[in-house]
Amino acid sequence: MLSIPAFPPTHSLSTRASSNKCRDIDDCRRLFDIVWGCLVTVFLCIWVSVHPNVPPPPPDSPAKRARLQRWAKWYIIEANLPLLHRMKLLATALVAPELIIGFAGRQLAVARFFSRTHNISLTHGFFIVMGGFIDADGHPIVTQKQLWQPGVAAAIRATSEATLEDKSKGDLFSKGIALCQGLWFILQCIARRAQRLPLTEIEVVTLAFATINALTWLLWLRKPLDVREPIRLPLSTGGPASQSLTGTPGGGSFNVDHPVSNIYSQYDPLAATAVPTFWCTTEDDEEVLGHVWILTFVAQMFCGALFGGIHFAAWSAVFPSLAEMWLWRGASLLVTALPLVLLLVFLSDGVLQCPASLFGLLTLAGSGLYCVARVVLLVLPLATLRFQPAAAFEDVDWSVYIPHL
Repeated sequence: MLSIPAFPPTHSLSTRASSNKCRDIDDCRRLFDIVWGCLVTVFLCIWVSVHPNVPPPPPDSPAKRARLQRWAKWYIIEANLPLLHRMKLLATALVAPELIIGFAGRQLAVARFFSRTHNISLTHGFFIVMGGFIDADGHPIVTQKQLWQPGVAAAIRATSEATLEDKSKGDLFSKGIALCQGLWFILQCIARRAQRLPLTEIEVVTLAFATINALTWLLWLRKPLDVREPIRLPLSTGGPASQSLTGTPGGGSFNVDHPVSNIYSQYDPLAATAVPTFWCTTEDDEEVLGHVWILTFVAQMFCGALFGGIHFAAWSAVFPSLAEMWLWRGASLLVTALPLVLLLVFLSDGVLQCPASLFGLLTLAGSGLYCVARVVLLVLPLATLRFQPAAAFEDVDWSVYIPHL
């Protein structure tokens, strides 16, 4: 049963009998309570912290006489494209949350740049960079060249901040619930450590996610959440009428959902109907924000190291086997150290004059090791649920901090 911890025969009786306090269900927690609390916290933190860009417009519904298969495809896939668009960010936040925090930092930098340059609010700046404004031809207005067109910035300023916030699917209540759940979980973890109660591996992983996603939530605090429909301005921002809405200037199709932001140097908003999933800015605007990109990259690497460092909280935890213990320790070391090593190589590139091929090889090897370590840290917490020490089921004694009157 989930409420009864199982002990493998390899552990001694002294280990099994390390705690006899868990006899009253009111003073203890079940394995189900631990797992459920962790899963709910991770889901709420990721769901509320991730703020996607405005997705591409959905395709029209099929004709009334269309086949059943065509209608099924439309209902299941095409009508839910905004949700699938958001799920890509959620999957990235689950596998590599430091990438999301770097993306959020870059978007915040661009939004602040637009806000100062064009005398608009930060919410307006976010709404621009996420593709929330489109021109009369249906092109997203996301570049400086477009914003300097006559009347464009004035039309954006004429759109009230309340109108932009009304587009957001998240309000103070829903975000507050997720924030309170995350803070409550972090408080419980701190209290358990203060009372010398062990944290399970799945709780340590959840603590890492809650911490990183709280930072992401702060970076995107002023960005509208889950906007489905852009605001059309009655102005044209240039571009010949013969230009395709789905092609790049060089011809061919452009995938607006490619996860690598560097490939967007060829992205032309005048040849598309939406911005890419991980869109920040064009290559021309990057030159103005060059130093900011370095700062956001440094912050991203440090957050990656912080995410891995939190896993050291389970360094001395009881594992079902020695192999799992060393797998955890090794993966925690890799996830913590690799972002710092990559940062060191990046910052010393101009001093060491590292060949581009060698730099690429080191980056590829480090990324491969990092992915393996992340998978280990996602699988091991679930595998170790088959054995937990008795003390892990003891609940926090809150009366120590809030005495009964």
